[in-house]
Amino acid sequence: MTVNPDWILLVVAILATLALAAIAITAQRHSSPRSTAAMWCRVLAALLLVAVALRPGSADTSRSNEAAGAEIVVIVDRTTSMGATDFNGTSRMSGVTTDLISLAAAMPSARVTVITSDNQARIALPPSTDPAALRTLAETLGWRETVNATGTDIGLAEPLAREMLVKARESRPGAKRYLVYMGDGEQTTSSPPHSFSDLSGLIDGGLVLGYGTSSGGTMPIRPGATEKVTRNGIAAVSRANPQALRTMAGQMGGRFTQRDAASKVTWWENPLQQAADPQPGRNRHWAWWFAAAALACEMADAWLSVRAWRRMRTEVA
Repeated sequence: MTVNPDWILLVVAILATLALAAIAITAQRHSSPRSTAAMWCRVLAALLLVAVALRPGSADTSRSNEAAGAEIVVIVDRTTSMGATDFNGTSRMSGVTTDLISLAAAMPSARVTVITSDNQARIALPPSTDPAALRTLAETLGWRETVNATGTDIGLAEPLAREMLVKARESRPGAKRYLVYMGDGEQTTSSPPHSFSDLSGLIDGGLVLGYGTSSGGTMPIRPGATEKVTRNGIAAVSRANPQALRTMAGQMGGRFTQRDAASKVTWWENPLQQAADPQPGRNRHWAWWFAAAALACEMADAWLSVRAWRRMRTEVA
């Protein structure tokens, strides 16, 4: 349901309703049943005009949304290594934050799901078309503290991403589907990373964004901390693995981009700029129903008033 208020009419209708209701309540003890009914018909008519002023309606946007929107599933590596300060002197996660905000601005009509991956994969942002929600998440992500670390598997979130893409295909089969992976490619678990090849048939485009350098950087134990992650009393160094990310991009049939602060990500075409659906959804307006009901109340008021007037003339004669 949608509303598009006519504020002047709305204020006038509300004031009229309150005034007529006060008059009806005050006068009903000294009025005949017909006069009382007529007064309450006026109150109801004024109340219905309040509904008319709100200009309610509904929009059937199912078909146009399928063509105009896009489904984007984003996987964000939140492991300790994303705190390494080799992204132009800041943390790798700061690059992720910048790119998520860029995505929110570049594709505002897209429905975005964000999955974070550290010790486990979880949905940090359920499917949302609110760019502000994505920006807020981007600014508060942080990374997993080292005391909670259990190793890094860069493919940990693949099953959950596949599940979300399948749901997107079922709910909006006409929408484009994209996958974005944001991480440094560092694999510290003994097993090889989970393959992303099963996703190639579910997406219309894939993008793997790499952060950090092969020479590496030290890691604060948490965002804003000065204390470093150490091994055997020496500050640990995390080294990014862009080759692992290139392999991931090849598996999903997407492209790999090594990120730095000086460049910008080339996202997909803004869905709002795509050609309009030749059969767009229809808008339904309900205000006229309330206007018709208000007219009926006024007709009833007029009929009751005439009856009361005729009776008064008869009694006087």
